[in-house]
Amino acid sequence: MGDLAHPKLSPSQMGPIAIVEDDPAARRMMRFWLEQAGYRAKEYCGGREVLEDDGEVPAIACVDLGLGDVPGLKVLQHLHARDAELPLIVVTAQREVETAVEAMRAGAYDYVTKPLDGNRLLHAIHRASERRELVRNVHRLESALTERDVLGSIIGHSPAMRELAHQVERVLESDVAVCVFGESGTGKELVARAIHSGGSRRRQPFVAINCAGIPESLQESELFGHERGAFTGATHMRRGRFEQAHGGTLLLDELGEMSLATQASLLRTLQEKTIRRVGGSSDIPVDVRIVCATHRNLKAEVEAGRFREDLYFRLVVYPIMLPPLRDRKEDIPLLVGNFLQRLSEDVGREVKSIAPEALEALSRHHWPGNVRELQNVVHRSLLACRGETITLSDLPPDIYRLALPTIPPRPAKSGDALSVLEGPEDEVIPLRELERRAIQRALRVTRGSVSKAAKLLGIGRATLYRRIASLELSQDVA
Repeated sequence: MGDLAHPKLSPSQMGPIAIVEDDPAARRMMRFWLEQAGYRAKEYCGGREVLEDDGEVPAIACVDLGLGDVPGLKVLQHLHARDAELPLIVVTAQREVETAVEAMRAGAYDYVTKPLDGNRLLHAIHRASERRELVRNVHRLESALTERDVLGSIIGHSPAMRELAHQVERVLESDVAVCVFGESGTGKELVARAIHSGGSRRRQPFVAINCAGIPESLQESELFGHERGAFTGATHMRRGRFEQAHGGTLLLDELGEMSLATQASLLRTLQEKTIRRVGGSSDIPVDVRIVCATHRNLKAEVEAGRFREDLYFRLVVYPIMLPPLRDRKEDIPLLVGNFLQRLSEDVGREVKSIAPEALEALSRHHWPGNVRELQNVVHRSLLACRGETITLSDLPPDIYRLALPTIPPRPAKSGDALSVLEGPEDEVIPLRELERRAIQRALRVTRGSVSKAAKLLGIGRATLYRRIASLELSQDVA
């Protein structure tokens, strides 16, 4: 839980303290005390003004019970309804102490009495800020525990993975049809298993079928089973994946690869909640939760006529988008650590760590193959590693080069200008075109760095910016 600890916020880091007071002198005095203590304060001359403010959410609100436009108790009730965790401090006259007690029952955290005392007010503000931060830390811990339980073996604490955990949590206790979208290697089957393991069907079978790995002619047999003699080679009756998953969850992986004929049969099964084996004559009831996964854009497949629209609306009731690894690179150290533990046994020795520069190279890679590609790279590096730490040289060359500084190209000889600019010897190239090619070459060599390109070209950076604009060139040439 160490990664969830948050330092205490200083007054300047907090949101503003709302001062809701219709007495200008009291309002200005409260603001003065708060700002002297380092807090930010925002004044409101009445209840209606604070309730109609859609700006920055206050960290704490100090509300006078004796407001003239809207009764203070009503203001408290509205603020509490908006944010039950917003600390509310009541400002009241001595004779209104009984009303202050009523306000405490309505959700107020503390109260201060008039005539106001600066030390008493700041003490109440300090205690309220500590309570708010404590409540937020508890929520962070509860959220982390929930995410860890919900996602199971899926690793990551990045914002994208936290959002994924929330999405998975919403569908655990229902049988709503879920479709998991994501690039190859992002872990779509792991998400499907997490949905099954966290739901009410967890003690029943989880069955997966990869639609892309089955020939079109065998898709219906794999899904619905077949009777003996249904086709050549069917020497015995076989139960399909729907029957195998009865009572549990069926993952239709790579759904976008399913043939239109099989899609029609699947639609009938979803509507009737029965299946008929290939070659059979009777309907068999099935109770299965469907989870789908695909790397394709199913809406585009529907528009292209390759996927049935009615089936799309049956299966894509609750879509879940899996983030690619390049969008959650802060999870790479966690993933690498996990792979080191899991894969060390395969290489016959324990590799305990990875060098910082090697981890930096991994973080710079684009990862088109996502987590699966990262696992393969770590596995390969373990095999190449000779000690207890993976170093830069243990990584594949196309990855470890990402951590190395760029080496400027060898300067061209004066007689090689035309060849460097890729022009035939007998061709007269206009000076503007020569300039364009030279700038493009410099930007390409320096991977778009204008400062480095200007040095190679022997001109100032501002001059190069002007020439790029004049020639309508793009800096993004790396």
